[in-house]
Amino acid sequence: MDKEKENIERIQTRIDMIRQESRALSYRIERMTEQRKDLTREKNDLKDKLDDAIILEGTKELIEGVDEALANLSIRI
Repeated sequence: MDKEKENIERIQTRIDMIRQESRALSYRIERMTEQRKDLTREKNDLKDKLDDAIILEGTKELIEGVDEALANLSIRI
């Protein structure tokens, strides 16, 4: 009977260990999911800033081109 009781205790201990490991993995998954969301937000913010910078640079070049064209423009009467 002692052997049987030891086996039961070992099995219960193993079940408890698996439950603890499962909880730890669930916590890690949740934490990593949040980290991934944060990185995705940061990436999207940087992409938006890059898009704004490219648009601004293109606008500056367009304005400079228009200013140059106007400077060379002569009005004929």
